[in-house]
Amino acid sequence: MTAPSAVDGRNLRAERTRTALATAYLDLLTEGDLRPTAERIAARAKCSPRSVFKHFPDRESLFEAASGIQERRVRELIGDPPDLSGPLEERLDAFVEQRTRFHEFVSPVRRSALLAEPFSPVIAEKLQMARSAGAAQVEQVFAPELDRLRGSARDDLRAALCATASWPTWESLRRHQGLSADRARKILRAMLDAQLEQTN
Repeated sequence: MTAPSAVDGRNLRAERTRTALATAYLDLLTEGDLRPTAERIAARAKCSPRSVFKHFPDRESLFEAASGIQERRVRELIGDPPDLSGPLEERLDAFVEQRTRFHEFVSPVRRSALLAEPFSPVIAEKLQMARSAGAAQVEQVFAPELDRLRGSARDDLRAALCATASWPTWESLRRHQGLSADRARKILRAMLDAQLEQTN
């Protein structure tokens, strides 16, 4: 019979290897390698390529593990939500600053995720959760302005704010138009401000 301490030790080593592989995969995505191979993941984690398939028998399990690490990184990066009790100008500044940090951080991984979304239930679910969370934050931060409107006018403003603050808009500003992060941030703020003017 194997001693419990030996079993615990094996389990701990296996978990460390699993975490190292998922972290390596995520780091490669962050560096712009949108489709890392098992060999590149293993090399980054200082493991054998066989370890990748042993710990992640399918890509969905790797996506799930990497997603958990990415979510923790995002929470640490974002920090506390904007103060919802302040005036619009302060809420808008805090919101745009937070969105800028978020979009800049997730962009490399998001590009890879979009490639896999049609074929991966895990990634499709994670992206939908991120989109829903982003929309919910818009509702919270700009609740006073949204609540001044009724019916379709409120729905239209909410949709416009969500679309403007979303990652595809940031990607258009940063990557497609080649703007700096600072300039993109200023334009994002100006677009949101223009949309919110109708509630004054």
